[in-house]
Amino acid sequence: MPMMGFYHGLLAALLVCAALAAVAAPAADPSPEITEHYTRMMKYHGYMDGSVPEGAVLFIGDSITQGLCTAAVCDRGVNYGIGSDTTVGVLQRLPEYRSMDRARAVVVAIGVNDLRRRDNAALLENYRKIADAVAGRAPLLFSAVLPLDERVREENRGVNARIRELNAGLAALCAERGDCRVVDVFDALLDGEGSLAPEHHTGDGVHLSDKGYAVWIAALRGALETLPPRAPKG
Repeated sequence: MPMMGFYHGLLAALLVCAALAAVAAPAADPSPEITEHYTRMMKYHGYMDGSVPEGAVLFIGDSITQGLCTAAVCDRGVNYGIGSDTTVGVLQRLPEYRSMDRARAVVVAIGVNDLRRRDNAALLENYRKIADAVAGRAPLLFSAVLPLDERVREENRGVNARIRELNAGLAALCAERGDCRVVDVFDALLDGEGSLAPEHHTGDGVHLSDKGYAVWIAALRGALETLPPRAPKG
């Protein structure tokens, strides 16, 4: 009987560990990361890239970037947002942007779609690879991942604590490297309950409203204004 009690205790401990692991790990998303939309958009980006002028700012990200009016941020802003994109998609497409070598800066805003595919450690490793890919080509600004309204979808309960931790890791990565900076408006978009404020999103708990974009645009504009002019190459 004591041995039976031991096995029951061991089984209970294993079940608790499994439950904790399930909570900590992101749910697997079986959908492909490189979508038809991604492929179609990359074709148009290829058409555009050769015409990007010297001193442009490239905005690279997902649907939140795709909906950004880059002209409200800076002159010569080029919108390379692709809806549903992840850090994996950004890493695949960075080499295609030859305009990066003549850009004033690159702004990368990516990560929210990764949350259901990989943990923060894997995400931070992809951020490091993105910084490596941009290094020496143009100044790099990362946008911190924006908060979600946790009340809109059940699966987003508690996600903002994870996003805050991820953003802290990204800030530490850039501080360690010294060749990138983070623009963080996470707290500025929150309401009193710690979620993306209803007035800052379109109703889906993710995508920014005009008021939400105004907050983000002001921060991006301010960060870009502090960058020194880039000397022409050659």
